[in-house]
Amino acid sequence: MPELIEKDFPFADLSLIAERESWRKEIYRPVYYIHKWWAKRLGSVFRGILLGACLDDKHDFWKKFYQKNNFKNITVFDPFMGSGVTLGEAIKLGCRVIGRDINPVAFLACKASMSEYSLNEVYSTYKKIERELSSTLLSYFKTKTSDGKEAVVLYYFLVKIVPCPECKKDIELFKKRIFSKNAVPKKNPTARSICPGCGAINLTVYNSEKIECDECRTVYNPQKGSIKGPLVTCDGCGQSFRLVDRMKTLSGPLDFKRYAKIILTDDGKKSYCRMNSFDHKLEKKIASEYAEISSNFPRVLIRPGYNTNQILKHNYTHWHELFSARQLICISKLMTSIRQIRSKKMRLLFACLFSGVLEFNNLFASFKGEGTGAVRHMFSHHVLKPESMPLEANIWGTLKSSGSFSTLFKSRVIKAIEYKSNPGEIRLISGKSSKIKGINHPLSIKVVDNYSEFFGRNKTAYISQGDSACTDIPDKSIDMVVTDPPFFDNIHYSELADFFYYWLNQILEFSDTKTSRSKNEVQNTDADLFTNKLISVFMECHRVLKSKGLFIFTYHHSRHEGWSAVHRGIRNSGFICQQAYPVKAEMSVSMPLMKATSPIHLDLVLVCRKENDSKNHFDISDPVKAAINDTKNSIFALKSRKIKVSPGDAKVILMGRFLCEAHKMRNLENEEKFLQKIEINIDEYVSEAMKAKSEVFYKTPAVEQLSLFECTENG
Repeated sequence: MPELIEKDFPFADLSLIAERESWRKEIYRPVYYIHKWWAKRLGSVFRGILLGACLDDKHDFWKKFYQKNNFKNITVFDPFMGSGVTLGEAIKLGCRVIGRDINPVAFLACKASMSEYSLNEVYSTYKKIERELSSTLLSYFKTKTSDGKEAVVLYYFLVKIVPCPECKKDIELFKKRIFSKNAVPKKNPTARSICPGCGAINLTVYNSEKIECDECRTVYNPQKGSIKGPLVTCDGCGQSFRLVDRMKTLSGPLDFKRYAKIILTDDGKKSYCRMNSFDHKLEKKIASEYAEISSNFPRVLIRPGYNTNQILKHNYTHWHELFSARQLICISKLMTSIRQIRSKKMRLLFACLFSGVLEFNNLFASFKGEGTGAVRHMFSHHVLKPESMPLEANIWGTLKSSGSFSTLFKSRVIKAIEYKSNPGEIRLISGKSSKIKGINHPLSIKVVDNYSEFFGRNKTAYISQGDSACTDIPDKSIDMVVTDPPFFDNIHYSELADFFYYWLNQILEFSDTKTSRSKNEVQNTDADLFTNKLISVFMECHRVLKSKGLFIFTYHHSRHEGWSAVHRGIRNSGFICQQAYPVKAEMSVSMPLMKATSPIHLDLVLVCRKENDSKNHFDISDPVKAAINDTKNSIFALKSRKIKVSPGDAKVILMGRFLCEAHKMRNLENEEKFLQKIEINIDEYVSEAMKAKSEVFYKTPAVEQLSLFECTENG
């Protein structure tokens, strides 16, 4: 009997739930957000995938989605476990899980998030660190108001400085003279601007083009700064030059100055202030203290790479250079305290919390604005992007802080542990979401280090670090492989993960290796090299998968090379693509999507079986027409749920259908020719597929189950 996911998977309705989750992923599934990882997939989607693969086509998908399940006899393997979404969702369904990742940061984060913890022990450990460090770390953010009262600094505003190649004047690299505004300026237009004449902070509106300084009466346009794109213009001599070219003549990263701050007074009020003599004295004290400990930080080089070359051009050569002296002093004290935690499991958890704090406390973080979390973390663009106007946040934090150790402990660690004890699911009722609890297995589970410990034992997870092309898993022992492989030309995870690995390794002493990169990782800008590595992992999945097992993964790509790579990966490892379903991928307003010319909001769920288990080896009269019609059906299903489908999305759906048709060409050479012809005419096919009309017939159990979304929570 076919599994439900092979017959009529309710991808459109599942995408509705996924879209709701995508807006607040860290709230709905906090367990996957203890530590940063890239391209995290939506938990509701993977719950649906796993459920659809565990159930046969006679079951009621939505009834099971909101019921407690116990698939204790099903073992799920994820060879690219990343943030652990597959593992977590499988555990919640009662499955046994094996996860592996070649990157040590992913491995450490997954191990931390999946392990069992006592909430009392977690709180006790935090309170010990708080007693040891809070007052000390807060002392580095003390200030005094104009009337001599003590206050705490929430955020310092910094600006990078570059000497003019012509007149040698230091140029402050302001993009604009407005440095703070509301996150939704049309609702609250107030903004703060820094005067180029005297450095005073002027209250204005976000779109003002003319300001007279309240203190020195200088008139200036706050929308203009000294840097625009790659060009810097000296406000002294008028010389313009490319910043990257100027960096070639300088040694080391650019210096910076603090020009403003947000303080928190004893009565709990926030206010913007200029730097004063107290602040400058504290800066000198910090510089002196840092000089004494600077040699304590290992000199680990930033290696060249697709995602690191940009900062190398800005003369950042070692990982510790991405921080200010104030930040490094605080970091040093936090590391010392966490190293002293006796429990290995607890030490790992707090090392991951500490590592996550660094994402918000470095010279690549910036100000998001009033009315939201103030700190824009360094990976908001999925790249290492030098920031000309950084934000230096209070690293210990207060009740009104963003991205601090104390606040992230509550928002990440505590929320994750509470979720693990009783993980819930999102249900849509008349367009409004609610959480359904009491239907999942707890996410706290014993994590073991090898297959022999895992074999025959329930309520365990086997999580390992290493090359997924070579595992200790026995032949034909896995019921299903469910994963999300990397893209060959997109984010190079290990290059970005080295930022965290540098610090995690100092606390956990995980390895003598200085980088999280590996020559065997499935990540390469060369399509052939990427394909060969992908095939190696897929072949291992084929070896460990039972004869009747399912191999399912999510994927999307904008380039033909990406589709060619995944097709070769599937076919050369002995699989056939049986089904392809489009589902919601990322939040529609994520930074990378907003900058894309034709954004892709959808992933494909590709459902594969071993070739010798497939019954679909037959020719068809018109595979192109079949793929276009199936794509029209999918587009209509999504649009009928008011889910937008861009031309980029339509291409993704089409390519999935073509992958399902390709193997019917009987041999790999014919399949390659078929896909090459598709690429030549793809724009025409996309245009045709986008003409999906309401008369296109669409049938899925989800349509019949729409009443589920209209019932009461107890219905």
